[in-house]
Amino acid sequence: METTGTTPFELAEEQRAQGGRTITTGYATQKLIELLQECNITIAAYRDAASFYHRDPTEGNRKEMEDSLLEATEALKEKKSAEAALVEIARMAEKLGMVA
Repeated sequence: METTGTTPFELAEEQRAQGGRTITTGYATQKLIELLQECNITIAAYRDAASFYHRDPTEGNRKEMEDSLLEATEALKEKKSAEAALVEIARMAEKLGMVA
């Protein structure tokens, strides 16, 4: 990131702003990672339910598989959105000179 200020106060303000962006970026990244982990758990639960149904095709297991399919479908949509948001955060962080 390019420094535009010349006085100590301007430099301090730029550093404070950069720190705020870093904290915000880190927080957003952490929340998106947590969402991705939750999505992966939901998708895995569907796979488990489907596998269990194929081993033991009872009505109850079919219902469980169908219910978890609905949840997994929503989780997959959320996962794709979260992944796109992470890409955008990385792109913006690089643009702001925040890449280590």
